[in-house]
Amino acid sequence: MKNFLVKNRKWFAGLSICVVFSVVLTFFYRNQFFYNLLVLICIWSMNGMGWNVIGGYCGQVSNGHCLFYGIGAYVVALGTYKFGLSPWITIWLGMIISVVIAFIIGKPILRLHGHVFAISTMALAESVRIIFNNWPWAGGATGVYMLNKKLSPLIALQLTNIVDYFYLYLVFVVIVLILMKYLDKTKFFYYLRAIKENELAAESSGVNAAKYKNRAYMLSAAIVSLAGSMYAQFILYIDPSTMLTLNISMMIVLVAVMGGVGTVEGPILGAIILETISEYSRKYLGKFGGVDMVLYGTLVILIVLFIPGGILSLFNKNKKRIFLASRKR
Repeated sequence: MKNFLVKNRKWFAGLSICVVFSVVLTFFYRNQFFYNLLVLICIWSMNGMGWNVIGGYCGQVSNGHCLFYGIGAYVVALGTYKFGLSPWITIWLGMIISVVIAFIIGKPILRLHGHVFAISTMALAESVRIIFNNWPWAGGATGVYMLNKKLSPLIALQLTNIVDYFYLYLVFVVIVLILMKYLDKTKFFYYLRAIKENELAAESSGVNAAKYKNRAYMLSAAIVSLAGSMYAQFILYIDPSTMLTLNISMMIVLVAVMGGVGTVEGPILGAIILETISEYSRKYLGKFGGVDMVLYGTLVILIVLFIPGGILSLFNKNKKRIFLASRKR
């Protein structure tokens, strides 16, 4: 661990500057809309980092991650509504359940490849949505309202000030980001990269592809479940149409793809860009009946088409140019 901190001291310095800058922004922009945007950026950053493990590093494009997003939200919501449990307990319970489900379904579904795998994950997520939509105990189509006045705001994680949500969620984002940075140079992630490039060649080199793909799926499910729990605690109401739709799954994928798949910081950059575009276009253009969605979709398509490596690849190219120029001098 000490070597990790020493080798990445510049990265940690940059991370500290970004965190301080984010906190300082909240003192200058005292605006509820802006605070709401910051909270959503945190939530979708975790979604992007979670999906990036299985989709970016391992190359298994899952289009059904709303399944784990919804599980995290529903475990927290039902724990509060049915049993009066603190989210500090149910958040981890939701992650454990998501990991177990990912382990069980990952065994057969990760044997599939390419478009077949992607479509299978979509079908699985849609099946779960239909189940929850018709499950009275879980609220059915009506959903679950999870306001809990019996516990203190901190224990119930139902904070009165929206900026406090941002500070708390920022801590979770930093923890997940540091975890991704640590794993980025481990054997685990190198094996995932090998599987992504050529699974057959990786197996011939001694990599147990099935085992490592399943582990990546489980880790991905845990992080996305955490994001779902955070979102449920923020809005205090969930239903299948907001948590378990394919739109959510596509958004999770786009966050990682736009920022840069297979990179540590890419999903955070993607979340910042996508959520900013989404929220501001909805705010100023939403009254024109879908124009905001057209603009949002067009921008996404243009970025994906012309910058397939993600926004982060532009910065990496500039770094390479500067490095080569300095070498020539």
